Amino acid sequence: MTRSLVDKFHKHIPLLEQTVRRECDLDYSNPKLYRKVYRYFKGQGVEFFGNPDDDYELIVEELQTALNKNK
Repeated sequence: MTRSLVDKFHKHIPLLEQTVRRECDLDYSNPKLYRKVYRYFKGQGVEFFGNPDDDYELIVEELQTALNKNK
């Protein structure tokens, strides 16, 4: 079974929450974590657009959904 986003990225939850609140741009503030989150969602079956701006917005939406599930 695949680990949940919160389990997998538990050390980075505050930064991911800041990203959802638009307080930081994850792709610039922590590009390594952004790539890991991108791969995580791709592995979960999320289909990306191939456009960096659209893909970023999709990741923020997916983060918001995943983080809200665990509140």
